[in-house]
Amino acid sequence: MLYGIHSIKRDDNIAVVYVRRPPEIPGVAYLTFGSLADAGVDVDIILQTASVGHGSDFIFTIHAEDTEKARQILEEEFSGHEQTQIEIDPTAVKISVSGEGMQGKPGVAAKVFKCLWDADVRILNTSTSEIKICMLVPERDADRAYQALLDGFELV
Repeated sequence: MLYGIHSIKRDDNIAVVYVRRPPEIPGVAYLTFGSLADAGVDVDIILQTASVGHGSDFIFTIHAEDTEKARQILEEEFSGHEQTQIEIDPTAVKISVSGEGMQGKPGVAAKVFKCLWDADVRILNTSTSEIKICMLVPERDADRAYQALLDGFELV
């Protein structure tokens, strides 16, 4: 098991939601995710960008079949905030590299990104924890990304 990696997974059934320029008010994260939860929309990866002259943007993934429901909920939730934009990209794929053995092993992220660089894969977003690296990649790059990681970590 190279670098402590035991699993590489691919999820094509996602959509990436971008909430751009949400209002700078207390509880904006709750407004965003509470309304989705109340409607039964499952949220996976959540990223929040640094604020640059406006509220911090949210980027997160949902199941592809929830795209229109999520769009309606979020547009309604932020209808009074004209600067807030909701964008949904149904063409991204999530690739996850995980393993309990990767914690405390320097170079795991470098190896992941080198595999993808060598395969000429564009990374849209990355989220990490101690035992998992998740990347969102364009659909057109997903096959190359998945195979490059399987080969690179010898999990064929």
